[in-house]
Amino acid sequence: MKQLRWIWILAAAAVLLTVLFIFVDRRSKQQEEKAHVGDAKQLLQIDTEKVTDLELKNEEGTLVFTWSDTAHTWEITQGDKFNVNVYAVNAINNYACSLSSLKTVAFDCQDTDVYGFQDPTTLKIYTTDTGKDHPYIIYVGDPTPTYDAYYAMIDGSNDVYTIDYNSGTVFCSTFNSLKNRYLFDTSTSLVNYYKVEKDGETKLEMRRGSDLSWSMLQPANFALSNAAINELMNKVVRVQIDAYLEKNPEDLKQYGLDHPHTKLWLEGTLGDLELKEEIWFGDMVTSNEEETQIYGYYANSKQLFRINRAEVSFTNDDIKSVMYPYCVEPDITQLKSVEIDMGSCYDLHETLHIDYENNQYSLGDIDITAKDDENIMQLFQTFYRTIATLKFSDVNLDEEPDMEKEPAMQIIYTDLKDGKMTLDFIEKSANDFYLIKDGTYTGLTVRLNSFTGAGSVTDRYQMLLSALK
Repeated sequence: MKQLRWIWILAAAAVLLTVLFIFVDRRSKQQEEKAHVGDAKQLLQIDTEKVTDLELKNEEGTLVFTWSDTAHTWEITQGDKFNVNVYAVNAINNYACSLSSLKTVAFDCQDTDVYGFQDPTTLKIYTTDTGKDHPYIIYVGDPTPTYDAYYAMIDGSNDVYTIDYNSGTVFCSTFNSLKNRYLFDTSTSLVNYYKVEKDGETKLEMRRGSDLSWSMLQPANFALSNAAINELMNKVVRVQIDAYLEKNPEDLKQYGLDHPHTKLWLEGTLGDLELKEEIWFGDMVTSNEEETQIYGYYANSKQLFRINRAEVSFTNDDIKSVMYPYCVEPDITQLKSVEIDMGSCYDLHETLHIDYENNQYSLGDIDITAKDDENIMQLFQTFYRTIATLKFSDVNLDEEPDMEKEPAMQIIYTDLKDGKMTLDFIEKSANDFYLIKDGTYTGLTVRLNSFTGAGSVTDRYQMLLSALK
């Protein structure tokens, strides 16, 4: 009997210990869960590729950004229109779609105003899954007193969280920070119109055609250098604004923009978007003699900004910088002969006979090909090139040469069909000549050193003569 009683006592003790263990373990787990109930957790996890619209509302107003699949960029579909800083909007999208809390500071909060939610920044995320009626919504309140986080709430819950400071700052972006800092944000090859006006006078206007080549519209129809224009457009699309200042300024005069000294028109595309801007430039930002910034103004969106003057120095470039630099563009494959007569300017009157297809060349009566001399052939070809690539020196559209005057020099190109192109050089001054093409003044002038300078026509002519002797 005594042994049986001890067995019962031991069994009862085991049961009691088991019950006590279960009770203590459960209490410990509850305390642990309670201790971690406010820990960090995932608030939103959204596929960024499925986001269609972002609606941002703050004290400045409401903007809706819609993703364009064709243009591959964000467009403003509600609110004041401006050029969008795609990187800033992408940052909002990326932070929102993978939002985690740092901790929960209040459960089922009944007084959210103390955290800055009386007028919060509100971000709505619309996706292809949720449609237009059920967006994800983030509310962002004040930063924490230590400025290491922001208070935030998610629609459908009264819990208040803290989120990292970077995320909060991105969600609380000002509208200015969402504006594109590039003066004209597209690629070089997608700019198709350019016009500069100085003090009310058009200095240069040109447009790219469907064949992708550029044509000058003003001040004249000069041939253009595509390489030079590409270099210019590279500058244009890289220009960045220093800061946006004011929307709809009431007094443009204080910025020197009531009569801007320079106006710039740009057109282009970005995907299926048509881009058009009229941009004005005004006074220096301060009267300090070392000041480097000037005021600028988007005439279409009425946005005032400041910009480094050096960034837009290309508007001061002479039209010669984009022009085809040579007097004419002869095609050697279509030429029969080139005759050059420098008159009293230089003892040079020669005819170059050309048969490009059969590689047959002559200088007057001298058969260059028959010489079978590589050096002489190269010197002849170089002499031809110096004539064919004779550079003009200046543009003088407002001058009127005396067309009755005898040309001081002349070049005649004869093609395979005996058609002729005649360049006459009528004296303007002692060493400067008007360029007349087929009896019409071209608006160009040529200095004598274009013929006689080192490496030019007369220099290469003498080298050829020396080799022939």
